[in-house]
Amino acid sequence: MKKLISRIETPLDCIFKDALSPDDIELPEDMEIHYVCTNDRLHILIYYTVENPEDILTLKNTIDDIVRALQLIEKSIPR
Repeated sequence: MKKLISRIETPLDCIFKDALSPDDIELPEDMEIHYVCTNDRLHILIYYTVENPEDILTLKNTIDDIVRALQLIEKSIPR
């Protein structure tokens, strides 16, 4: 059993945290997602305890979901 930490550093302002957190419901039992504001930028930390090979796929799918949500947020910001 290993505890993995995945970190996503975004160019987004920290105010967008609330746009992502509704997706944090029904997470796997040993998974935690934390939103950290560093230098006015949103960073996402995903902690997950991996016990079997299928857990890696679960982590990957969660990261994919977060990245898709981040892409939608970025596209919605006027430039």
